[in-house]
This record gives sequence, C-alpha cells and structure tokens, in this order.
Amino acid sequence: MEKDNHAYLHLILDATRKIQEYLGQMSLNDFLIDSKTESAVIMQIQIIGELSKKIPEEIRSKIDVPWKEISGLRDMVSHDYFSLDVEAIWNTATKDVQELEQKIKKYLDIS
Repeated sequence: MEKDNHAYLHLILDATRKIQEYLGQMSLNDFLIDSKTESAVIMQIQIIGELSKKIPEEIRSKIDVPWKEISGLRDMVSHDYFSLDVEAIWNTATKDVQELEQKIKKYLDIS
C-alpha cells in the first residue's frame, strides 16, 4: 500500500516539474497574456489537488504542507474555474509549488 501512496507523491512531483517547465522564465505579465500556459498550469495544479486527496493522512501528516488548501484549490479550479484569481494561481505556481516539491522530495529522500 505504501508503494502506491509513494506513486501518488511521484505523480505530484511530475506535475510540479511540468509547471516549472511550462513557466520557464516567464514573468507574471507574460503569464497573464498566455492563455495556453495559464490553462496548462491550472490543469497541473488541479492534478496535484486531486492526487493529494488520495494520499492517506498517515503520510500527509509527515509532510508539512497545507494539504487541505491544496485539495481546496483543486475544488475551486474544478467548480469555479471562471472566477479564479490568475495572479493567485501565478503565486501558487511560482512559490507554493516549489515548496511542495522540496518537501515531498525530502520525505521521499530524493534530490
């Protein structure tokens, strides 16, 4: 069972890498006018939120990230897509995603 749970963590890491790849050296202004990248990043954030719901509490409790907010953002993306604050998505994608990646890597003991 734990192996499967680690698979979810690795899939989250894949999504964080994709977000960073999509954003590259973009600025906020670049992001705001690039609807394809915006949509791609939002999709990966949604995937992260969906996967986070599949990780058992016993593992989530060992990784200090705001799991409830991560899954809540997934719900917002899914149900209130047109009211998303794109600048907040940018902040999540450029700051929170990197922190999430670092903490999962630390838990999995990978670099």
